[in-house]
Amino acid sequence: MPAQPETPASSSPRSPRRAASDRSMRRATLIAAGVGLLADGVVLALAATRPEDAALYGALVGTALTLVIVLPTVAIAFAGPRMTPVTMAATVLGSWAVKMFVVILVLLLVRGQEALSAPWIGIALLVGGVSAMLVEASVLLRTRQPLDVAPVDDTSDRS
Repeated sequence: MPAQPETPASSSPRSPRRAASDRSMRRATLIAAGVGLLADGVVLALAATRPEDAALYGALVGTALTLVIVLPTVAIAFAGPRMTPVTMAATVLGSWAVKMFVVILVLLLVRGQEALSAPWIGIALLVGGVSAMLVEASVLLRTRQPLDVAPVDDTSDRS
């Protein structure tokens, strides 16, 4: 059985090397969060021009729910390189579960409230969340790093 290659020692435990893909992930996540919040700002501006106050209040609730969805993703993108793969997977799944719980709970709590416009909650949530996801996906696809793997030498003796 071939020996495992030595793991190169890092230059310093305080300054871990950042891979290009880590920088791309952080940049894509920040751009996506910015675009999502900008799009929600446009929705808030449109809702503010409506004659009924419920539109603006609904858009504010939708924007807050967008933040509940987007900000943990930004935090995980920055903390991810320091996590093990298992910890990263658990963090992503756990944050997704908490985000969905919070969104569903808030939507159930505001259901039927006359002071909030349900369509504007949905519009703000949809615009912010979907635009952030689309921007993040497109940036990550453009900055995807190729996977360079050395081929395995299969000429070993198999007795």
